[in-house]
Amino acid sequence: MIGLMPGPILALAQAQRACSPSLRNNVPMLTVLTMLVHIVENYVGEETMSLTSLARSLVASLLLIPVAGSALAQAPFYQGKQVKVLVGFSPGGGTDLFGRLIAEGLGQHIAGRPAVIVQNMPGAGSVVASNFFSQRAPRDGTVLLIGTGQLLLRIVLGLDGAKSKANDLEPLIASPMGRIAYVRTSAGVPSAKALLNPGEPLIVGVPEVIATLDTVLGLKALDVKFRAVTGYPGKNDTRMALERGEVNVDGQATPVYNSSVLHMIKSGVARPIFAQGLMDGDKLVRDPAAPDIPSVAEVYVDMYGKPPEGPAWEAYKASVRAFGNAGKILMTHPDIPPAAMAALNHAVDAMARDAAFVKSAETVLEGYSFQTGKPLRDGVSAIGRTDPATITWLQNMLSADFNMKFN
Repeated sequence: MIGLMPGPILALAQAQRACSPSLRNNVPMLTVLTMLVHIVENYVGEETMSLTSLARSLVASLLLIPVAGSALAQAPFYQGKQVKVLVGFSPGGGTDLFGRLIAEGLGQHIAGRPAVIVQNMPGAGSVVASNFFSQRAPRDGTVLLIGTGQLLLRIVLGLDGAKSKANDLEPLIASPMGRIAYVRTSAGVPSAKALLNPGEPLIVGVPEVIATLDTVLGLKALDVKFRAVTGYPGKNDTRMALERGEVNVDGQATPVYNSSVLHMIKSGVARPIFAQGLMDGDKLVRDPAAPDIPSVAEVYVDMYGKPPEGPAWEAYKASVRAFGNAGKILMTHPDIPPAAMAALNHAVDAMARDAAFVKSAETVLEGYSFQTGKPLRDGVSAIGRTDPATITWLQNMLSADFNMKFN
C-alpha cells in the first residue's frame, strides 16, 4: 500500500480547509485525490515544486466540484422550462376555461415558475388531444392534458378512434361535474312513479350519446321506456328543442341547469326528474350543487321500493364515476421523471389549498371544488378497473341503440 507522504498530507489538509463543511468528510473523494497528489509528487520529485503546487491546486479545485453539482441538483426541476397544457376542446367552453384556470394556477405554484401555456387541440370529445398526448407528446412532464370524465369513459370503453389506455394517464387535479335530467310537464310525469306510465311517450334529444349518457343511462337504470332522437349539434340545441316542445326529456350540466333551465322549472314548463349525483365509494350521493334534487338511486327506491340493482345500474355507477367525479381533469404521463411528478403534485395541492386562488376559481368551478391526491388517484384507478361485464353491457347497448363502434 502506498504510504501518505508529508507533502500530499499538507496539500490535503489545505484543500480540506478550503472546501465546504459538508464535503470535508467525503472520505472516498479525499482518499483518491490524496493518492493523486502522492503519485505526482513521487513522479516529479521533491525538487519540481511547480508541479507539486499544481497537484495541490488540483485537489482543492476538484473538491469544490461537488459543491457546484449540489447546487445544480437543488435547482427546481421546472426552472427555465415551458409547460404546455393541451385542451381537447375549442377556446371559450367550460373545459377550456378550466384548462386556462389550471394553467394560471400551475404558473403560480410550480417551483421554478416555468412558463405555462395552453394549446387547444379540439376533436372527437378530446380523443384527438388524448391520442397525441399518449402517442407523440414527450414524457418529460412538460406536456399535460386537460380532459373530461367523458374522455376517460371513451377510453375505457375502447370507443372507435381512441388510442389511449387508462394507464397512460396519471390524474393530478380534478373538479367534479353533476347533471340534472328534467321533463316537460306536458309529458304527464308529475311524480317518479309516473315515469312508468307517462301521459305521452318520452322523447330524449341526443346530440352525441356520450354527452347525454347520464340521462340515457339514468332512464335505463330506472327501466323507463323512451325514444332517443339523435342529430342535434349540441346540448344547447337539445335544451332549446325541449323548450320548443320537439322533445320532452333533456339533461344538462348542473351549472347550465341553474343558469338556463331553472326559468322553465319556475314557470311550470318543466320539472326535474333526477340529478346524476356523484359516487362516494360504491354509493351514489346527491349532487352538492343541487342538494334538493334526488339522485337516480333515490328515485329508483321511490318507484320500486328497493335499492337499484342489475347491469344497467352497475353501468350507471361506473359511468358516473367517470363523467361525474372526474368531470374536468388535469393529467400527466405516469412515467415522467420523479422530480417532475413531485413538483406537479406539490403544485396542485398548493393550488387546492390557496384560498385566494380557489376564490378566483369559483366562476369556473361552478359550485364544485378541487380534488387532488390519493382520493382522486383511487377514483380514476377504479374507472380503469371497471368490471369487464359492465364494459361489455355498455358497448352492446351503445352499439345496438346508437350504432357506436369500438376498437
